Amino acid sequence: MAIRSCLLATTAILGLAACGGEAPSGARPAAMTQTVNGDECVPIADGMYEMRDGRLLASTTPPELAANNPALWAQEIQAGLQTAGIDWLNIVIRDQVAIVTGTAPDTETKAQGFSTGQAAIEGHPRAGNAALIVIDGISIENGEEGLGAPLAGLAGQLITAESCQAAFTATSRNRTILFGTGNANISPVSLPLIDALGGVAMLCRAFEIEIGTHTDTRGSDDYNLRLSRDRANAIREYLIGKGLPEDSLKAVGYGEARPLETGSTPEAHARNSRTEFTVKPR
Repeated sequence: MAIRSCLLATTAILGLAACGGEAPSGARPAAMTQTVNGDECVPIADGMYEMRDGRLLASTTPPELAANNPALWAQEIQAGLQTAGIDWLNIVIRDQVAIVTGTAPDTETKAQGFSTGQAAIEGHPRAGNAALIVIDGISIENGEEGLGAPLAGLAGQLITAESCQAAFTATSRNRTILFGTGNANISPVSLPLIDALGGVAMLCRAFEIEIGTHTDTRGSDDYNLRLSRDRANAIREYLIGKGLPEDSLKAVGYGEARPLETGSTPEAHARNSRTEFTVKPR
């Protein structure tokens, strides 16, 4: 039979309450148990706790610092949405990134849901002043997964090179960052995608993130190399403007040197003209 504590919140710092009532004064946590849903529940005193090395420890974090924990902001924002009758939206906040998630029945409801979630984040007394990157992670029922869904998954994991690369790959799958024809002007329709990739880069800033841009074979080698460099730098500068540290982003232009597909068909050009985010050790 498993033994568990009765957790009322799962955040970096946890608010806990005794299971089924208050713990007896002076009782040791392991002194007595109650059965809850088939498991043994260990009574503990109300208070703030944190998980460290697999152990549940009483937190010494001052209340004013605990109140500034982004995970607690997300709980407060989500509670406000639920009070307003919006119970299908979820808010995930980690570091400088906030993701609005959930499943909408159609694109119109998705857009309205994201606007509502974004407004709730910006209206929060602390999250609104934290210069968070707000990402749309709302999926459509029986349709496309939200751009920020892989990022929301990453926010709940241990940040490793592998988990970061998986999030970049999932976010970019079947999606392309678009530019103006023959120039490095980022298309406005691609900004939400770059924001989502930037959110992954923010959580993964302990690593070097290479922004590698490739072109198709149209044009001269020199022209394509220069164009790809300009496009990679344009993405990097945009993300720096969003608050990402400069030293975590490296822009590289590969021109037409690394095609995914040979030939000169429109399909080959579309596959070869691409931007890839690669996680590398510092």
